[in-house]
Amino acid sequence: MFTLEIDGRAIAVTDATPEAEARELLESLADEMIELESEGRQIWNGESPLKVRASTEEEIEAFEEAEMDEDAEEDDEPVVMFLVPIDGLEEDDEDED
Repeated sequence: MFTLEIDGRAIAVTDATPEAEARELLESLADEMIELESEGRQIWNGESPLKVRASTEEEIEAFEEAEMDEDAEEDDEPVVMFLVPIDGLEEDDEDED
């Protein structure tokens, strides 16, 4: 697994392989990350380097423990999971209960 890191902060993890595919997938989220905020802070400022590296054991565990959409589990397509909370999503999740 591979992790996207920005300014020393682990942002997202993917099960895509090989590394080139993981890098392409994670970097394809760049425009979206400029718009998204985590804890009131823009995820990516559009200038900091996007670093893709091998995931740590902790990041792999977080990915494996996450509740995945049933369709995503059945697909052979790579999955991306944000490791940081995305502002605004928590309220949407609470409304669904």
